[in-house]
Amino acid sequence: MRTHTTRRSGEARGQSVAELALILPALLLLLLAILQIGFLLFTQVGLTNAAREASRNAASIPVSTLAEASTAATTYYGRLTNSTDGFLKRNVGGFDFNQLTAGTQVCYYKFIDAAGNWAVMARVAVEYSHPLFIPLIGPIIDSWDAFPNDGGVSLTAVEDIRVGNSVLATEPGVGPIGSPTCVP
Repeated sequence: MRTHTTRRSGEARGQSVAELALILPALLLLLLAILQIGFLLFTQVGLTNAAREASRNAASIPVSTLAEASTAATTYYGRLTNSTDGFLKRNVGGFDFNQLTAGTQVCYYKFIDAAGNWAVMARVAVEYSHPLFIPLIGPIIDSWDAFPNDGGVSLTAVEDIRVGNSVLATEPGVGPIGSPTCVP
């Protein structure tokens, strides 16, 4: 009887090893996918915070003419993208300036507010191509975004905040929402 029990115990141990060998690759892929998606979410939160911080700063100075809008947009685009101490560098872990895409800009546009007065908005848009560096998972995730097989995932953040002007008596000189004054 003991021999029979021992043999069964040995068979059960062998079966556990075989089951582990079957399920371990799937579990490792799942763990790697969670890790890569975690890095993407971390970067997305940083982009959103940087865009919000830049738009809040860009909205703090009065802008009512095209020249003021161009100057302010240039200033805050520089503060957003500064590679040593910019808003993106402070908020995005592992930020690489070369990963910014053409959609990154600081804009000012005019609109009529709820009270019927002219007003100006500051918009900061950030587009960033986050590199995929986890093996096996990177190509799978890369096929899901708008630009497949580019080695990265396109992440965006856009923030609009009303500029702190006093009530404008005349129409501001910045462009409308469809053609705002933007840098770059």
